[in-house]
Amino acid sequence: MKQFFTALGFLTLIPYPKSTDFEGKALGRSMAIFPLVGLLLGVILLLLNSLLSPYLPERLVNIIIIATLIIVTGGLHMDGFVDTLDGIGGGNNKERILTIMRDSRVGAFGAIGLILLLLIKWEALNSIGGETRGAALLLMPVISRGGQVLLTYLSPYARTEGVGRPFADGLDKSALTVAIAITLILSLFLGGLAGIFVAVMAGLFTLWWSRFFIRKIDGITGDVIGALNELLEVMVLFFFAFI
Repeated sequence: MKQFFTALGFLTLIPYPKSTDFEGKALGRSMAIFPLVGLLLGVILLLLNSLLSPYLPERLVNIIIIATLIIVTGGLHMDGFVDTLDGIGGGNNKERILTIMRDSRVGAFGAIGLILLLLIKWEALNSIGGETRGAALLLMPVISRGGQVLLTYLSPYARTEGVGRPFADGLDKSALTVAIAITLILSLFLGGLAGIFVAVMAGLFTLWWSRFFIRKIDGITGDVIGALNELLEVMVLFFFAFI
């Protein structure tokens, strides 16, 4: 439970015990539980969908679902997505890219990317109905959090310090194995073979994402991890929109 509360406290704004450990290797070990925190987020979204759908138009419900996910997570990964786009769009070398990523101001690439991201998520949700809707809402945060763990394990950290550094330093093979196992089991249980397929595709995209940033900046940062999370959420929604 200690690892769960550490992961919960970092990934969300949901209250957690005051004794929760956020120091040193505890952060890295907590990554084993990231997919379970994703499942909790998915359950929240599914309950919200069930409560609101009888009374509100589906398109409005989908806006509320997206907004709720942003609020509950504190916009953590979306902020990383914006910073990553600004860095890649405005920098031509490692130092410049990392400097732009650290800048708190939102640039043109980040702003445009954020608008497109929200529109794509919304339209994808609008296209998902029936039995697949529940699976999509549950697996979207599960698979994306599992992808974060895989990326962190595969990639060197590009900075000597940063929000993601303790996770990278403390994550070991056993924590990765647990996270991947949880992700695949939940994908199979909640989505069947379709769930496994999209989980594997997310894993392959994560491999490419890792190699891309190793070439660009010799590794990853917390922003790069957050950006991957957003893109994997879109990937899951796209997949369920087309099946």
